[in-house]
Amino acid sequence: MNPYKVLAVKHDATPHDIVQAAGMALRERKYPAREVAEARKQLMDPQAKMILDFVHSADIESLLNPVKGNSNKNAVVLPTAGTEGMQRLTIFDM
Repeated sequence: MNPYKVLAVKHDATPHDIVQAAGMALRERKYPAREVAEARKQLMDPQAKMILDFVHSADIESLLNPVKGNSNKNAVVLPTAGTEGMQRLTIFDM
């Protein structure tokens, strides 16, 4: 769960913004109340927020998913600017 997505707030949201966003999310009912409460709790905790800022600011999903049709399970995939899709990083194939 990405609490920033659940509450529709940016990484620099203030505690006041987070509380308002939680109320709005509950009214809109896009997510269950439990997820909204958990997202608010995580973003209000300074230590948890620091970890979330790191995890959700980097797009690590593309690094975790293997390349389709690739026989090398250890290949790393990185997004490349200006192109659609992904390209294999072949520097470690030797």
